[in-house]
Amino acid sequence: MSDATNDQLVERKKALRKDIRARMKLVDQETISLQSQQVWDRLIALPQYQNAKSVGLFLSMPQGEIDTDPALRHCMEHKKTIYVPEVGKNFEFTDMEMIKVLLDEDEDNVKANKNDLFYKTWPRNKWNIPEPPPEMPVVTAAPGDIDVLVVPGLAFDRKGDRLGQGKGYYDRYIERLSQTDQKPPFLVAVGLQPQLIDGDIPVAKYDQRMDMVLLPEESIVVNK
Repeated sequence: MSDATNDQLVERKKALRKDIRARMKLVDQETISLQSQQVWDRLIALPQYQNAKSVGLFLSMPQGEIDTDPALRHCMEHKKTIYVPEVGKNFEFTDMEMIKVLLDEDEDNVKANKNDLFYKTWPRNKWNIPEPPPEMPVVTAAPGDIDVLVVPGLAFDRKGDRLGQGKGYYDRYIERLSQTDQKPPFLVAVGLQPQLIDGDIPVAKYDQRMDMVLLPEESIVVNK
């Protein structure tokens, strides 16, 4: 890709991010909660999820993003191993890792308190997203450890392409997994209905295509 073409791609992505962020600011919390549950109902119905022993699942940003709490609770209730992202050690240069959530028995707050979850007391990174606390033993997911990887994004299209926040953490992480001989996780992008665009997401060679995109009103199966 030439420098000129690359610059055009960067500008198209930048413009699309601005547009989607403006859209999401118009979505009220009640709609986010309703659409989030609709998406998780679709996830829970998938045989890939039902058969999964482990799930990689992000923790929601405070605003303007699908709420992952219902999915976290379902994973805990059904004894699925949960891995969550850690990117906070070096925002510019360190690749993302997926860290296994390890809880003591008295932290099983699915039973103790359905209005609270383990991450509520965790420290937050520069985006105000919770990450595993320093005292939690670090068990990093190795290739093959995660059966289903749930992937966030700002925008999605019907080809299974996604537009992230711009740092490329998930794209680099998925690329690393694809370079091993272990079975890759099933890649499920999730988002709210305003995040589905008409047309195609602008993509570069390093952008990773999903296996499926789940939205409140439809499940998009991707033919890679």
